[in-house]
Amino acid sequence: MSGDGNCGFRVVAFEVYKDEGDWYKVKQKMKNTYLKYKDTLYKGVGTEMENKVEEDIMMNRLDSFKSPCLGNDDLPLWFSTFTCPQVVADTYQRPVILYCYLENFVNGEIRRFYESQVFFPLIEMEMSKTEYPISLLLSLSHFYSIEYQRTPTGRLRKFTKPTINHDHARIRRDNPTLCFTDFSILYT
Repeated sequence: MSGDGNCGFRVVAFEVYKDEGDWYKVKQKMKNTYLKYKDTLYKGVGTEMENKVEEDIMMNRLDSFKSPCLGNDDLPLWFSTFTCPQVVADTYQRPVILYCYLENFVNGEIRRFYESQVFFPLIEMEMSKTEYPISLLLSLSHFYSIEYQRTPTGRLRKFTKPTINHDHARIRRDNPTLCFTDFSILYT
């Protein structure tokens, strides 16, 4: 994926539309979903002022079509690993699997950090879409697409399953009139 600051959106575009150049479509569709659920599913747990700041950051991120956006002032425009995966899952009604691989130098040693989470759609999802997750790998401030091994019949091969998004249960609990089905049960 092109390293222009929009690589997270480019990965989603590649996975959904088979063309990373459609990243602007991803942002437009995500914005529509975000606006529809910003006061329910995506409402923050902070103070009213903190939530307003987060909402403004997300709207600026989704409204921006700047490319490249690689300056320090552009960092808030990048694909956020906290808010964007859930909005993508709800927008495209597919699970989103986010893998993070980070390396830091501490006291002359390389420290490696691995984490992964899966974000399930909160509103609706066709059962067949569980076999086609949108998968992103974040490494060294760049997102990459991941292709899974498949069986001869096209099903996903078994792999170590990531942790379910840490906010999944809370969001479902706080929005029972919207979240009728817990799609994470398909994952266990």
